[in-house]
Amino acid sequence: MLWSSFDLVSSGRTHRLFKKKREKRKIAMEIVVSISAKIGEYLVAPIARQFGYLVSFSSNIENLREQVEKLDEKRDDVQLLVDAARRNVETIRQDVEGWLNRVDEIKRDASTIFEEKDEIQKGSLNGCCPNLKSRYLLSRKAKKKTHDVLKLQDDSKFDRVSNPAHPIGIISSSTGGYRGFGSRISTTKEVMEALKNEQINMIGICGMGGVGKTTMVKEVAKIAQDEKLFDEIVIAVVSQNPNLEKIQDEIADTLGVKFEEKSLHGRASKLRERLMNSKRIFVILDDVWSRLDLEAIGIPFGDDHKGCKIVLTSRNEGVCDDMGTKKNIPIGILLEEEAWNLFKDIAGISIGTAGPNSVERLVAKECQGLPLAIVTLGSALKNRNKRTWEDALQQLKKSIAVNIRGVQVKVFSHLELSYNYLESEEAKPCFLICSLFPEDSNIPIEDLVRYGMGLELFKGTSTVEEARNRVHAMVEELKRCYLLLDGTSKQEQCVKMHDVVRDVAISIASRDEHGFMVKCDEALKEWPKKDSSRHYAISLRCSSEMHGFPDHLNYPKLQLLKLECDRCLHKIPDDFFVGMKELKVLALSGMLVATLPVSVRCLTNLRTLSLSNCELRDVSIIGELRNLQILRIKRSIEVLPKEVGQLASLKLLDWSGGKFLPSVLSGLSKLEELYTGRVMREEGKEPSNASVATLMPWSHLTTLDVSMTSFRYLPNDIPFGNLKKFNIRIGGYKNEWRRVNEWDRVKNQLALANGDDLSVFVDSGITVLLNRTETLELYTKGLMNVLYDLDN
Repeated sequence: MLWSSFDLVSSGRTHRLFKKKREKRKIAMEIVVSISAKIGEYLVAPIARQFGYLVSFSSNIENLREQVEKLDEKRDDVQLLVDAARRNVETIRQDVEGWLNRVDEIKRDASTIFEEKDEIQKGSLNGCCPNLKSRYLLSRKAKKKTHDVLKLQDDSKFDRVSNPAHPIGIISSSTGGYRGFGSRISTTKEVMEALKNEQINMIGICGMGGVGKTTMVKEVAKIAQDEKLFDEIVIAVVSQNPNLEKIQDEIADTLGVKFEEKSLHGRASKLRERLMNSKRIFVILDDVWSRLDLEAIGIPFGDDHKGCKIVLTSRNEGVCDDMGTKKNIPIGILLEEEAWNLFKDIAGISIGTAGPNSVERLVAKECQGLPLAIVTLGSALKNRNKRTWEDALQQLKKSIAVNIRGVQVKVFSHLELSYNYLESEEAKPCFLICSLFPEDSNIPIEDLVRYGMGLELFKGTSTVEEARNRVHAMVEELKRCYLLLDGTSKQEQCVKMHDVVRDVAISIASRDEHGFMVKCDEALKEWPKKDSSRHYAISLRCSSEMHGFPDHLNYPKLQLLKLECDRCLHKIPDDFFVGMKELKVLALSGMLVATLPVSVRCLTNLRTLSLSNCELRDVSIIGELRNLQILRIKRSIEVLPKEVGQLASLKLLDWSGGKFLPSVLSGLSKLEELYTGRVMREEGKEPSNASVATLMPWSHLTTLDVSMTSFRYLPNDIPFGNLKKFNIRIGGYKNEWRRVNEWDRVKNQLALANGDDLSVFVDSGITVLLNRTETLELYTKGLMNVLYDLDN
C-alpha cells in the first residue's frame, strides 16, 4: 500500500518534469525560429533588392529618364527667373546658382547612364549573352541617381532667386581714371579711415563743383564693399531741390523695399524699420545743398543705429556742419602733372607729342586742375585740328569759352548753381566784384570792403568796421562754398579765384542785368568800343601803346571804374568823367599823369577813391568830392594836400609813400580809421602837443596807424581808450622800424624809440593801450627802469 502510494507520487513528479522540459524545448525552438526568420529577413531582402536591380534594369533607367525630364523643366523655370533678375542688374543668390550647377552636373551623369545602357543593349543584340554584371551595376546606379534627381526637384522651390541690385554706378562702376593720382589716393585713405572709426557716424566730403566728389564717394563705396565693411550700401542723389519721396524711393529700390504706404511719414517708418534690420549699412547722400531732415526720410543715425554710417557730398562745408558731420574732408583740384595726365587721356594726346609750351599744354593749364573742365575740354578738342586748339586757347584766355562744345552746358552751368544758391544776397555782388581783378591774382579783402562800401552794398552797417566784418563773413561763406580760395600773399589778407570759377563769374557779370566789362588780363592798346549805356562796372588794363583816353565817353549807369596802367604816360581828357555822373567807386593804378582832370568834380556821388602808384603832382581837386567816405592814396604824391581836410564825410583815410601834415586832419570830424605815413613837422612850426590836439578830430576814431618822429606830436587829450586797433610808432628814424605790412594792421602794436622821451610817453596817457598791445618794441637805454615805470 505504501509502495503503491510512492509509485503514484513518483509518477506524478516525472510527468511534471517531462512537461516542463517540453515547454522549454518549445520556447527554445520559437527563439531559434524567430532568430532564423530575422536572419532570413536580413539576408533575403538585400538579396532580393540586388536581384531586383537585374530584373528592373530597363524600368530603373526609364524612371531616371522621366525624372530627369521633369527636373529639366523645373530648371528651365528657375533659369527664366534668373535671366529676368540679371536683366534687372540684380545679384543671383548663391543657393540658386549652386542648385543650377548641381542640376547640370546630374544631367551629365544621367546622360552617361543612358549611353552605357545603349552600349549594353547593342552587345546583347549581337548574339552575346547579356552581361549580368554590367546590367546589375548600371541599374543600381540609375536607381541611386533617380533618388538624387527627386531631391533636386524638391529643392527647386525658391522664395526668390536674386537679391536687389546695388546702386547703379557705385559698386559696378570704377573710378580708374583717378585711382593712380596721389592726391586722390591720400584723400580716399582719409575717408576710409574715418569710415572705419567707430566714433564717427557722419562724414562730409566737400569741394567746388566739378572737383570729383561723386567720383570719390563711389570709389570709397567700392573699396568698402571689397573689404566687406558693410552688409549693404545705398546711395541717393539729393540735388538742390530735394524731393524726400524720391530719396526714399532710391534707397528703397536698392534694399528691395516696396512702399504700400501713401504718406511720407508712413514710408519713413517702413524704411527706418528696414534699415534698422541691417547691422552694418553705408548710406551715401550725394549733392546735398542744404540741411536735410534724415528723420523725415527714415534714415536712423547716431545712437538710434550705431551701425549706420552716413557720407554726404556738398559744395558747401557749412551744409555739412548743419547736418552734424563729425569730420569734413575737402577735395582739392588735381596737381598740375595729374591734371595733364588726365587731359592727355581724355583728349587722346600721344606721349611725347606735346611739349611744355605746346597749345595742348596751355589749354590743359587753363583748366587749373578742375576735373570737370579737363574732361569737358579734352572731349571737345579730341581729334581736332591745330587751328581749333588755338582758337579754344584764345577763348579761354579771354574768358569767353562759350563756343567750345560742352563748356557752357557742362562746366559753366554746373558751377553757376553754386552762385545761384548762395544764401546771402550780398555775397553775390561780392563774388562778382572779385572777377574785376586779374586772373590768378591775390584779391585784397580790404579792397572788397572799400569797393562794397562805395557801392553801398551792405545793409544795416554804419561804420567801416561793421562793413569789414560783413565782408569777412561773406568771404567765409564764399570760401566754404568753394567759390573763393585762400590767397597766397604774405603782406595782406587776400583771397583768390580758381580760373574756371572766375570765367563763370565773368560770364554771369557780363550779362545785361549786371553789366560788367572785364578786360584786365591783357593790356589794351585802345579803349574798347562797346555799348556803353549798359555798363555798371568796368575793369581795364591799359598798355603803354594807349597814349590817351577817348573824349566824350558816356556811361550813364557806371558805378565802378577800375583802371590799371603799366606805369606809362597817359593824358586824361578834361571831360573824361562828365558822362559818368553815377560813379561811386574809382580806382586808378600805375598812371603817370600830372593832375586829375577837372571833370572829377562832376563825380558828386563818388564814395570811394583809390590812387595807387600814380605819379601825380596835384590832386587838390579831390577836396570837392564832399560825399567821399573812403580815400586811399598810395605812393602817388609827395605831400597829402590840405584840401583833403574839406572831406567832411570821410570815414577812412589811407595814406602812404609821402609826407603827412597834421593840419590836414582839420575838419575830418567823421574819421573812423586813419592809416598814415610819417607825420612831419610843418614848415615854420615847432612840434606842439596842444596844437596837434586841436587839429585832430578823435571822437569817432577807432583805428590808428601812425608813425611820428617825436612824442611832441602826440596830443595831450587823445582818447586812447576808444582805439580798438592801433599800430603806433614814435621816435627814431625810418630805418629803425621793421616794415609794417597789411597783416600787421590787424594786430595791436606799439613801438617806441629814443629813451630821453619815454618820460613824456609815460605821462601821455598812451599807457592805457598796453593791456591791448600784442607786440611791443622798445629801442631805449635804461630799459629796466622804463619797464618798471610802465608796470606801475
